[in-house]
Amino acid sequence: MPRLPSSLRRAVRHWWLPALAALLVAGLCAAGLVLYVDERGHRERGMTVGPEQARDRLDVKVHLLHSDPATQSVTAWVDIDPRGTLRQPGERDVPTKDLVIETSSGERPVLHYPAHQPIRTETLVFHLQKGSISDYPFDRYITSVAFDPTADGKDIPVVVRMIDADPFFVAHKVRPASKDLGTGLRLSFRRTLSNILLAWFMMVVMWLMALAVLVGARLASWYRHGMAWAALSWMAATLFALVALRKAAPGDPPIGSAFDYAAFFWASLIIAVSVVYVVAIGFKAEHAKILKKR
Repeated sequence: MPRLPSSLRRAVRHWWLPALAALLVAGLCAAGLVLYVDERGHRERGMTVGPEQARDRLDVKVHLLHSDPATQSVTAWVDIDPRGTLRQPGERDVPTKDLVIETSSGERPVLHYPAHQPIRTETLVFHLQKGSISDYPFDRYITSVAFDPTADGKDIPVVVRMIDADPFFVAHKVRPASKDLGTGLRLSFRRTLSNILLAWFMMVVMWLMALAVLVGARLASWYRHGMAWAALSWMAATLFALVALRKAAPGDPPIGSAFDYAAFFWASLIIAVSVVYVVAIGFKAEHAKILKKR
């Protein structure tokens, strides 16, 4: 097999590492775009339940705006649109009959809309269940979003379409809501992939910072030149940087969450112990120097 010219071999040895790094960066960027497009597509498709073939029906569009684990609630805008004979001709949101809609919202269980009067957009709050914010960033929640409408006292079909617009949580369909609640979906809420990846990245960074300080403390202790002020300044700055990084965690997790027990508490402890260790070794070395001078 013929050998490559020496100049070409040198060029290959010189450029293979930058080329590999460029391919790695391009691959990561492409993977990130694919994940972003997939999550965005899921949000735009929405989730629909109900007899869409029915002519005389009620269309309910639910915009899931904000999930708040601290209050165990999810806030949504609700647009109601009568169809067929339930809609006044020439009007989009004016019903021809008195509408009463029972909802799965704990705060607004019943909505009333008189005939021949425009229907306004409602803000409803649904309660989150089976989840704890202390599990951050792995916390998940369950809620039911359902509607059971009547027109002049008679049951009417309803189509419920849900659009996920929460930047921190993503909703997934678990199953149809209980028939006792009406037409709707039982939803599972979990943090978005971007939030989970960022939380994991922050935990890894915390551990790397702590281990770097630990290695620095060990090296500073080997030389025993006295108080290593530069090293101590760097370690103290790292400790404060760790606290600032903790505050920047998306979703404002409470102190004592899984995030803290997985990284923050231990990283802070390692850095604090390293600072004390370097001070103790430095004090011992300085004390020895003073004794020699005497």
